[in-house]
Amino acid sequence: MKKTILTLGLSALVIGGCLLNTSCSSGEYDPLADGVLTIGLECAYNPFNYTEYTSTEYNAPIKGTNGEYAAGYDILIAKKLCEDLGVRLEVVRCEWDGLIPSLQSKTIDAVIAGMTATPQRRNSIDFTDAYYSSQLVIVTKDTEEIRNYTKIEDFAGMKFMAQVGTVQADLIDDLGDSKSESYAGIVACTHSNTYPEAFIALTAGTVDAVVCETPVANDFISLHKDYRYTVLEGNDDFVVSVNIGVSKKAESSYLEKLNASLGKISQSEREAMMTQITTR
Repeated sequence: MKKTILTLGLSALVIGGCLLNTSCSSGEYDPLADGVLTIGLECAYNPFNYTEYTSTEYNAPIKGTNGEYAAGYDILIAKKLCEDLGVRLEVVRCEWDGLIPSLQSKTIDAVIAGMTATPQRRNSIDFTDAYYSSQLVIVTKDTEEIRNYTKIEDFAGMKFMAQVGTVQADLIDDLGDSKSESYAGIVACTHSNTYPEAFIALTAGTVDAVVCETPVANDFISLHKDYRYTVLEGNDDFVVSVNIGVSKKAESSYLEKLNASLGKISQSEREAMMTQITTR
């Protein structure tokens, strides 16, 4: 994720739709001391998180909105955690680049937004164990030629896109950099602010391919039958896990509690929850 360092003589400023309080106290603290787990997410990364306009048992109100609700796999995970921890869930909508700063400012207690624990991000925040593992795939038009593609080099010359600040975008940039050891001959385009924007570019023909997680691809293809995705078997770069991000200033027991609660959700339950979201 890109980090923007702002030095302003203000007590608070807004980053990506989240209030960032610059007067945070130092030292460890308990994010759950108020009996609330406040999470940050985009509400625009279907099926992990997205926005609905009718209250159901599967979603949660978005703070500061009137009649908007966060839904998706991330919300189901958050609800499970809150039930086990005995706390109330609160949802704050943030742009992707505002998530880590909002966590560092204590505006939110956790990032549950389909975020991967990269080494760069670990320099800024801590992470729980993985709560979902996913295969990255390449979404393209469904053509007979592409159906025979089995390795990334087969896509040489094609224009690729992902959401800016994601591991997918970093992967594309690396594969499209002629100076990189991983260079595969693809063309790395300027990445979109959100995945919906990336898919608009794909359907408009501005780009030829979008790299995303399998559940995201399935959601798109369910509505666009003339598209497909390619799985690159045996390519470890295309396998990712998503984790919950927490502040480095939080008490170590907080991270332990989250991991303990996650550990109570079996793999079969996690798969069932994803299926539940994608088939609603």
